[in-house]
Amino acid sequence: MNKRTIAAILVTLLLLTTLLAGCGNGNGIPDDAIATVNGEPIAMQDYESTLALMKMNYETELGADLFEDEDSEEGMTLLDTIKEQVLERMIFTEIILQEAQSKDLAIDDDELDETMEMFWDFMGEDAEMMTFLEENNIDEDFFRQEMSRELLMIEYQQHYLETMEVSDEDAREFYENNQDMFTSDQVQASHILVETEEEAIEIKEQLDEGADFAQLAQTFSMCPSSAEGGDLGMFPRGSMVPPFEEAAFSMEPGEISDPVQTDFGYHIIMVTERIREEQGFEEMQEQIKQQIRQESLQNHIEQLREAAEINKREL
Repeated sequence: MNKRTIAAILVTLLLLTTLLAGCGNGNGIPDDAIATVNGEPIAMQDYESTLALMKMNYETELGADLFEDEDSEEGMTLLDTIKEQVLERMIFTEIILQEAQSKDLAIDDDELDETMEMFWDFMGEDAEMMTFLEENNIDEDFFRQEMSRELLMIEYQQHYLETMEVSDEDAREFYENNQDMFTSDQVQASHILVETEEEAIEIKEQLDEGADFAQLAQTFSMCPSSAEGGDLGMFPRGSMVPPFEEAAFSMEPGEISDPVQTDFGYHIIMVTERIREEQGFEEMQEQIKQQIRQESLQNHIEQLREAAEINKREL
């Protein structure tokens, strides 16, 4: 496991620590539950404590009385969202761990020891945090158990990605069906922006008769780009409003458009340069296969969620 992965786990566990503060023995099986996943309970105590501390975090950031006023639509809507997020995260974790265990996946003790050593070195630098943990009876055993769960979730996802076969044919089909992902298309264009269609038509007629585009832009255009003769520079797809973009990317260098209407007014567009760069299949093949695996993993997790027998209390 590389240091970047370990660092990501440390951040996750630090957040988890904050969320579970005050839970006590949150890993025990209580008499009541907020939900069950394939018959396994999610403790009501864990849910309520996690929710309380999530609320505390938001109150620290957004104001102490955020959830106090029941007439506050913003606060109540946010509270409903937090409730759902807390429970869904707990359900997600339980589903993945059950699946990992069904595949007989386990965490290597040496890896866990190494990660825990790094984690406690990191935690030990924050005296305030260590005091907080002591006051709330959160000890190393708790973190070891949670770290093991996080590592097992990562292990399961890596196992899925490494064992999934993606053929060259599948990669080629993905490449051909998603050409926009592998093509960079940019144009450099100038424009003249006026208020009415009549003005735009008159300017287009002058251009058709040989008038200089930059001079007309400086004289008539309402856009600040008029100072540069209407030049907008080079821009990719997605950076202009749709009608303007559609016209610009349908033209070749030297072409001048008919009037194009947008919310800003009427444009006469002249494309001065176009750059198309396509990444070849061979150079992208391995990245494509990895993307297919990642998309398959996401679909697989969604299918596990749909197939799981989940019973939830009303929030």
